Formats: sequence, structure tokens, C-alpha cells
Amino acid sequence: MPAMWAEIQELINRFPGKVGVWLENLHSHEQYAHNPDWKVYAASTIKLPMLCYALSTGADLRQAVPVKPEAVAGGSGVLKDLSPGLALPLLDLLTLMIVVSDNTATNVVLDFFGHKEPFNAYYRAQGWRSTYSAGMLSLPDDRPDPRRAKGEASTVSAEDLGLLLKQLWTGQLLPPEATQTALSILSRQQFTFFLRYLPADLDDLEEGTAPLRLYAKSGEIRKCRHDAGILARDNAAYSLVVLTETDADPRFHPDHPAVLLIGKIASVLYQHRLG
Repeated sequence: MPAMWAEIQELINRFPGKVGVWLENLHSHEQYAHNPDWKVYAASTIKLPMLCYALSTGADLRQAVPVKPEAVAGGSGVLKDLSPGLALPLLDLLTLMIVVSDNTATNVVLDFFGHKEPFNAYYRAQGWRSTYSAGMLSLPDDRPDPRRAKGEASTVSAEDLGLLLKQLWTGQLLPPEATQTALSILSRQQFTFFLRYLPADLDDLEEGTAPLRLYAKSGEIRKCRHDAGILARDNAAYSLVVLTETDADPRFHPDHPAVLLIGKIASVLYQHRLG
């Protein structure tokens, strides 16, 4: 493990910005971290703890939930482009929230459970000290969330997301059925930076022909690129969280330095421990 961590540390040292990393063997619980308690803008990684809270409530996942006009958001997702008046099962909304990072679905889920307060109370109860949901995501300027203070931001840390992933994987966070639901949704993630240099793609994962399993949630905003997930093969499983912030490149594109960093760190983990 030290040789692997040395390679990762070298990658971090060359990155033109700040990085938070949490890496843990989910069987031996050996941990390595860099800036683990750095509280950073969450981007869409906040949807991971949101998913866990929603599943912890025991709510009926089959019940239809309306997509209200005030929840329709910009940014990632498909609901914003569909016909108005939709009502979808809660399970479908949670799935859209994760697999295509749908901001509108996220806002519908937030509203369904009573806005940010119950989510944040749950995060505090789990000991996730830097995790905070600020309110609805990506609403237009002329239709702001009245319960979100100006400038208020959702935040996470590498340690918090690492703790969440460990608790989820070991069955300490959710009941068995809810755990399987969460992992099933996370396994269908369509946006991830981890696969950049790994010997698998999304089709391989979907078809079950990949040499690994991946359960992940990424996030990106102008200055930040993040990915958090579990990489597993046979009986080995590792949680990996990489959070970044940089002014080096303001564009959204596949060769962003943070995207490459996240992919390279995942590749080092795979080569040393999962390949």
C-alpha cells in the first residue's frame, strides 16, 4: 500500500489546485487520506448522502411524486426537457438523481421530504461533519429557492463521503433491502471520472463483462470536479473519494486536469490492488 500511496501523492503534488482524497480498504479498513476534512463545494456529490437519507426513511418507493414547476432546474438531467405535469415513482426520481445526476429530480426529492432540514439532521446524526445540503439546485435567478440563503452552498469532505461509503458497504448505514437498492442505483451511474484509464467502460459495467464493479457518484461545477465511489473485484473492495478545486481551466471538457487526476488515481488503485 505505501508504494501505491506514494504514486497517488505524486499525482496530487503535481495538480494545479487543491485536492482532498480518502482511500480505504473496506475489509481491512486501512486508510490513506489527503486533506480529508477539507470542506468543499459538493456539486452533485451531495446527491449521494441525499440518496442515503431518502432510503433511510422507509418511504414507499412505488408512490408517484409529481414534478412541480417550481422544482424544474437547469444543468444536468432530462426531466427539465420533458412534458410538464409528470408524476414519477419515488424510486425513479432517486435513480434519475444519481445515474444522470438530474437536478430537477433532486429538487423533487428534496421537496418531498420537507426540504433541507431533515437531510441535514440525518447527516449530523451519522457524524458527517462537513456534509450540508443548502437547498434546491440550479434554479434560475428569477425563481430562487426561498429557503436557501443567498450564497449558501452545499458542501462535503473526502472523509465524510469515505465514511458514508464504508457504512453503506458494510451494512451499517441502511437496512439490507435499502442497502441493495442504493448499491444498485450507484452501479448504474452514467457520469464517472474513475473509468478514464481503467480497462472497462459503461457498456462493460452494464453487461457485467467488466473486470471490476463500480458504485459511484461524481459531481462538477466550474471550479470543481469530484468522484466518490466503491471499486470492487471478487472479494476486494476499496472506497475512493477524490475532490478537487482549481482555477487552472474553467472549461467543461473531458481533458480537464481534474478529470485526468481522478482517472489516474483510480488507475493507480486498480493496478496495485484490483488488477
